[in-house]
Amino acid sequence: MSNQSVAAKVQANLPELFKSNLAPGNAYIKFQLTSDITALLSTDRVEESLIVKAEQITTLPSMPKSAIGMMASRDRVFCVFDLAQLLTLPSKLITPRQYQIIVLQTTDQTPIQVGLAVNSVQGIMRLATKQISSSTDAVSPQIAPYISGAVNVEQTTIPVLEFERILQALETLL
Repeated sequence: MSNQSVAAKVQANLPELFKSNLAPGNAYIKFQLTSDITALLSTDRVEESLIVKAEQITTLPSMPKSAIGMMASRDRVFCVFDLAQLLTLPSKLITPRQYQIIVLQTTDQTPIQVGLAVNSVQGIMRLATKQISSSTDAVSPQIAPYISGAVNVEQTTIPVLEFERILQALETLL
């Protein structure tokens, strides 16, 4: 048995606890966009990721099909969109019991939040810029206008969506 006190052990391990163990590269949130497409989105603008019950979203009449409705989180109210439908892809979010939502914030002078509902959030990936190919050949032509590139992971091409391009689609929609 060690003669060190618990406090001494904790103090000895503090530098290790606060040491940065992050892999190099930029962080991207990985999510299932459709049953066939996994995608990435830079976490630069991501505020949070939520799982919310359908009752927490208020539907809005006379809105485009991709607009799920309005919701509140952290004293903010924002619109939630079905990202797959917004990008003209088939969606499985037609009246689910709950939604997985990625909340992003614009960089405008008066920032606004936008919620993007996806099939599932799968975690965070770190990628160096050189890992992302600017080629969009292996990506569905429907989402090609919304991506900044793609990355190959385990023989699968994963598109990297660009929030600014998605915002432009929203502006033309509304």
